[in-house]
Parts: sequence; structure tokens; C-alpha cells
Amino acid sequence: QMCIQELSTCLQYNTPIKICSLNNRYLGMVRQWQEIEYSGRYSHSYMDALPNFVKLAEAYGHVGMLIERPQDVEPALREARKLKDRTVFMDFRTDPTENVFPMVKAGAGITEMLLGSEDL
Repeated sequence: QMCIQELSTCLQYNTPIKICSLNNRYLGMVRQWQEIEYSGRYSHSYMDALPNFVKLAEAYGHVGMLIERPQDVEPALREARKLKDRTVFMDFRTDPTENVFPMVKAGAGITEMLLGSEDL
């Protein structure tokens, strides 16, 4: 939601870009840091009042797509690529507990990068 105003920019300048939102219904990296650094003591990271991003994109005149199953990813991407003259917002629903890697923990150097959950 932090850059949602750019849907208006896409309309104003008629930019036919494809937007992929990896939507885990959390402030993803905030939740991940709280899980790793604070033993899962979550604070203000769950987004229980998110808009319907498909309808929001459509309200701006763009194409909105909801992708909820892994087997629907490739067909959705193919369909979006066919829409060469349209802005397409793809809302990919992901597992809320999935972490993002690689990452560097607070205070660590780039050579101490975590490449996966096995590095935690």
C-alpha cells in the first residue's frame, strides 16, 4: 500500500507496465524481522484491513488479476504479457509465514548474508 498512488501515475501517463504484488497480508519484512530478531513478538505488522487490490486497480481503469494458486502463476503472467497496451496489477497471494531471502541481519555485514531459513 505504500506506493498505491502510482496507480494514478500509470493512468495519467498511460504506462503499460505489469505490477506484481507478492501479497502475504502482512508488512512482510517487518513481520520477518519481528520473527527473527524478536522471537515472533509481532507488533503492527498484520494487515487485517487491506483493500481488494483487483478492484482498486480496476477503479483506476487498469486490469486487476488475483492469483491464489501456484499453478495459476504462469497462465496469469502469459495473460498479462498479452495486454501490451494496459497497466496490469497482479495480486499474487503468498503464504503469510514465508520469509524473504537473501537478507542481512541487523548489525551484520554483507558477507554474513542469510541465504535461506537454514542459515537462521
